[in-house]
Amino acid sequence: MLDYAHLKALSVVIAEGGFERAAKALFITQSAVSQRIKALEERVGQTLLIRSNPVQATPMGKRLLRHYAQVSLLESELSAEIDADDPSLPTVVKIAVNADSLATWFLPALAELFKRHRWLLELIVDDESYTHHLLKSGEAVGCVTTTEAPLAGCSSEYLGQMEYLCVATQDFIEDYFTGGVTQSRLRQAPAVVFSTKDKLHEKFLGEHFAIEPEQWREHQIPSSESFLEAILLGMGYGLVGHLQAEPLLQSGALKLIAPGCTMKVPLYWQHWNIKAKQTTLVYRALAATAKQALR
Repeated sequence: MLDYAHLKALSVVIAEGGFERAAKALFITQSAVSQRIKALEERVGQTLLIRSNPVQATPMGKRLLRHYAQVSLLESELSAEIDADDPSLPTVVKIAVNADSLATWFLPALAELFKRHRWLLELIVDDESYTHHLLKSGEAVGCVTTTEAPLAGCSSEYLGQMEYLCVATQDFIEDYFTGGVTQSRLRQAPAVVFSTKDKLHEKFLGEHFAIEPEQWREHQIPSSESFLEAILLGMGYGLVGHLQAEPLLQSGALKLIAPGCTMKVPLYWQHWNIKAKQTTLVYRALAATAKQALR
């Protein structure tokens, strides 16, 4: 059997980024933290931490972190049932989600559920093509992802598609695309992209206009709200999800620069295969809202 005090020490060391901060969080000495990690490493016969700055988990360390997170979720559920009226024992549900979903349909899907059960939500925001790594590492119990194939020990449920439309202001179109959208004009016109992880714009230009990577100019703005604001301010053109784009197209604030050229991104809900009420109810809530909001 594994000692869960030792597993908790491992989890806190990773979360805090080092032994000293972990000791403060656990209200024990740094030596005691080191002893717990050493005992756990001796138990499994492998090194669990890379002593870098910040500290990182080895592959075996990540497996133990995932196991600890799963057990913690089940214990949290059990405690909530035993002490249903005790507000000092809240259930915390950690979910990884992409910024576009968070900015539109995601929170409305979960708000009533979390209020009703008095759960606490801890979100980790990342690109939709990377969120499943957070599930794999044990940092999240579920994720909204573009990865269809379920990870080992997980289930994958289809939610729907987010359709991205290529838009800009009328003034921007007149400055850069008078006469139409061409390869040469797209190479000169500044685009607005979310981050270097976001390959959606790269795929869009490659599929629809045969433009190779890094053959265009771009602003990188890793905030869903500021990303859209930059487009509305005429700084560049960009791909905006249909839930945000369509009201702005109807009002005339934005225009399509390439009608008929869109990108459809399928979204899935992946979660651990454990009998936890939280992940089941979260999926039902997400699926119900996604059915209405997504394509």
